[in-house]
Amino acid sequence: MISQNFLSAKRNIDIVFCIDGTGSMTPCIENVKNNARRFYADFAGAMTEMGSEIDMMRIKIIVFRDYKCDGQNSMAESAFFELPAEEAEFSAYLDSVHATGGCGEDANGLEAFYRAMKSDFTIGAKDRQVIVLFADTTGIPLGKRRNCAGYPKDMVDDKGLLETWMCTQSHPSKLRERNKRLVMFAPKGSCYEEMKQRYNRSIFTPVEIHSGLDDVSFADIIKIIAASASSVS
Repeated sequence: MISQNFLSAKRNIDIVFCIDGTGSMTPCIENVKNNARRFYADFAGAMTEMGSEIDMMRIKIIVFRDYKCDGQNSMAESAFFELPAEEAEFSAYLDSVHATGGCGEDANGLEAFYRAMKSDFTIGAKDRQVIVLFADTTGIPLGKRRNCAGYPKDMVDDKGLLETWMCTQSHPSKLRERNKRLVMFAPKGSCYEEMKQRYNRSIFTPVEIHSGLDDVSFADIIKIIAASASSVS
């Protein structure tokens, strides 16, 4: 039986946003940026409603594009920002993010997911490590852009990606089985919907990102992330 102390305990929350940064994502990125300034307060309120409190929240951003057309500019990764103390720096970083590039095709979201898993997460027993992915297309198969400029030399294959998420010793990271959560917002029929069947502790919500997330309000997104972060299973 789960104790009330665990449910009400304060947690360190690390959130990594993986955002498709290609040109078609302009409405979504602007929506995220416009909501970023109140993210901490809204998220903390949602967590409190669900019986958890935040001791420390850190957020980082990974923006991904397509190595075929964008080369070295295909992946941009920030440091972790501690909120609310570094809210101004976090907001300034978001202001520098713009939707551009891509080949008018899919994007390298799976490579971004791998980079997110390798983040310098906190690893306390009650902490949460949450990866949130926004994409308006499916992901380019891992390795398909391997010969393109800027492609990471240490990138795993599909098996390695899953083994990293499953916290196996063959693919070490700071992910912890009890702490990790994956929340994906992407079109129906994408590889991310398929991942929901194989990746435990994951949530997939089908959305039309081209609409700027008009079909899912940012308040609903915060509730989904907070519910995932506060759950004990």
